[in-house]
Amino acid sequence: MQKIPGYQIIRKIDQGGMSTVYLAVQLSVGREVALKVMSPALNSDPVFSERFQREANIVGQLTHPNIVRIYDIGRHDNLNYIAMDYLPGGTIHDKMATGISLKEALRITREIAGALDHAHRKGYVHRDIKPENILFNDDNTAILSDFGVAKTVSSGSQMTNAGTVVGTPHYMSPEQARGKPIDGRSDLYSLGVVLYEMLTGAVPYKADEAVAIAIKHLTAPIPKLPSQYVLFQPLLNKMLAKEPEDRFQCGKEIIDSLDNTQNQLSGHPTSYTTSTDSSTVQIFVLLKALLLTTYAALSSNLMRLLKLPGKGFKKSQSDSGQQENYTTVVATRLNEAVVVTRTPGSNKKLPLLAILLLLTLWLGGSHWLYQPDNKVYSLLPPALQTATHATSTHINKLIERIWPKNQQPLPRQQPIITTKIAQPTPSAAEGAPAPATVAAVKLPVTIPEQQPEEAAAEEIKPKQSKPPKPTDFALTVNTKPSSARVRIMNIKDVYQPGIKLKPGSYQIRVSASGYHTLDRTIDITDQNRELTLALTKAPVAGAVFYNQLKSGGKGPAMVIIPPGSFNMGDRTNGNTAPVRKVRIRQAFAASQYEITYADYQKFTNSTGRQFPKNRWGKGSRPVTNVSWHDAIAYTDWLRKSTGKKYRLLTEAEWEYAARGGSQNAYWWGNKSAQGRANCRRGCDSPYSNLLSIKTAPVGSFRANNFKLYDTAGNVAEWVQDCYQDHYLGAPKDGSAVEQKNCSIRSVRGGSIRSNSSAIKNYSRGRQPASTKENHLGFRVAVDLY
Repeated sequence: MQKIPGYQIIRKIDQGGMSTVYLAVQLSVGREVALKVMSPALNSDPVFSERFQREANIVGQLTHPNIVRIYDIGRHDNLNYIAMDYLPGGTIHDKMATGISLKEALRITREIAGALDHAHRKGYVHRDIKPENILFNDDNTAILSDFGVAKTVSSGSQMTNAGTVVGTPHYMSPEQARGKPIDGRSDLYSLGVVLYEMLTGAVPYKADEAVAIAIKHLTAPIPKLPSQYVLFQPLLNKMLAKEPEDRFQCGKEIIDSLDNTQNQLSGHPTSYTTSTDSSTVQIFVLLKALLLTTYAALSSNLMRLLKLPGKGFKKSQSDSGQQENYTTVVATRLNEAVVVTRTPGSNKKLPLLAILLLLTLWLGGSHWLYQPDNKVYSLLPPALQTATHATSTHINKLIERIWPKNQQPLPRQQPIITTKIAQPTPSAAEGAPAPATVAAVKLPVTIPEQQPEEAAAEEIKPKQSKPPKPTDFALTVNTKPSSARVRIMNIKDVYQPGIKLKPGSYQIRVSASGYHTLDRTIDITDQNRELTLALTKAPVAGAVFYNQLKSGGKGPAMVIIPPGSFNMGDRTNGNTAPVRKVRIRQAFAASQYEITYADYQKFTNSTGRQFPKNRWGKGSRPVTNVSWHDAIAYTDWLRKSTGKKYRLLTEAEWEYAARGGSQNAYWWGNKSAQGRANCRRGCDSPYSNLLSIKTAPVGSFRANNFKLYDTAGNVAEWVQDCYQDHYLGAPKDGSAVEQKNCSIRSVRGGSIRSNSSAIKNYSRGRQPASTKENHLGFRVAVDLY
């Protein structure tokens, strides 16, 4: 491992063809930094040396919260190095592995656009915008890094030979792919590619060779976003325009466009004002767009079947003059368009029935969707939720205007009385009395007007008094975070701070992206209510974080393990049977690496405890010669120093995390352990063999699917459980096995003393709790709830 004066190197973070990056501590200030050391083999190449120096010089002139900071630059024993911000949150590609929400993708785009705007105004072009060069710090802020190939817009320096293209093919702008002079608009194109990849999970143009990719950037049409992101297609179109003049001209314009689009999504129009209720205008604009778009699509299909041109289609002819088409363009509110083209036919109108049917479906569907118990509503996109709610609200208002709740009864109608009148009939003998027949005749009957005495008597009758109308009271819900959405689930009105409500019981739901949804029932009786509801942050599986120590510095790197279930144990081994189904109900965090000497030294320096004897160095190697009691003392110190719930992992949690979602013997499968772990026999490790053994620096081998390192071999790890030589009666919820006065504890994962058959996911051992050996270490957990 390299040695740089003034720095204590902890471990290697990344390695490329030009340099290696280490996590180190800048001893003068006790600050963790990323130490970028240029490969000694490149020192003789003036081009690489110039790029390495230029990166420090450029970043040193840029001061922006979303641009990496440089702390030091120097040279020692033929090694050029730069000390810069340590960014533990990984890259965009790391986040894409666990999923990036629309809100987060837009936030990242906004922050990097701001960083580029600052760099461009200072006269620098990055030239290599890609997911690997956008990292995240502790609070998840996006940071632009790696200015190794950046240049000044007006620079006369030749960083590349004539015709040489610098950059990454999938993210190059068309002018960059041609090898033409570029400016800041080229970076904005590359940022558009990154945005597309965050939203879709793939780059817009793919090919087997770099040249083919470059040609697609030059000639292929701009790709379409999935339907749920269609509102952002105009933004992407402008970012990925083939000509720089057609793109956004600076990062600030991208930020403004994002703000406008998000305002429209949240129901705050920015392009017009009107005296009409804004929500009314919005709903009719959205309704119009929906009807016109659907009308165009239906008419196209129907006319194609009937071979009839519909109203509103204009006739066009192709360049060849052989084919005539009818095209309609339906424009929507957000500068989008739906274009429908069809073949000609006779000139007949499409019946109005289709439009009336669509309107009825929209109004009825909106009224049905926006019901308190309708779960479909919560699944709709935000824009459609807003449109649906506005439609339902206006339907209710319209119904109230037509049929008011206090509507008076209709005027009394004049009754119709049926009477019978005798009619004479001819007799058989003249002179005989004629029998009578009865016919029904309807006659109007006049109701006599009320006499004064009767009116006076009616006035004397006591009138029944109506119950007093309840007074409305104001409800205000303050949320943490302040951007959280508040809904009142058992009424149709949209919540607004200070909303007026009648006395009663109300179901409040507060939700926000990245947080657990909170439901609360409140009662409003005889006064205004104001309450504060704080959401709990939802853990993101695979996210890496550090907790700050009160004495300065950070605790160990922790990675979030998602909840889940697995089959624990193996029936072929006596002490791992019987196999049982274990369910981990809540996410927790485990230290990404085995606790190192560097981690443990912070504990001994703070508490005055004896530093353990070590045989194979310090720094990034796993701490050994620690007992189970020492491990417990370390977790207690972490708990007090951070205020977080640190502890040892239980056996079930350890095996679940070590498997990384696999049910195989090893987390990588059932194949050989050669080259995958550090053990005595069967691993083919450069650190241990039959003749000599030693621990490897943490992170020397690949991580499993949960981003945990060294769960197989290296050092055996203390866990919380009291050891039993079977799993009979063991908990199935992931909790530990405990006994009073337990002196034998479980260890997991095997070590440098183990053969490859003893470092499997389910392998376990036993040690007296007071044992201190050079093959025994530990890792820690922290509860997230």
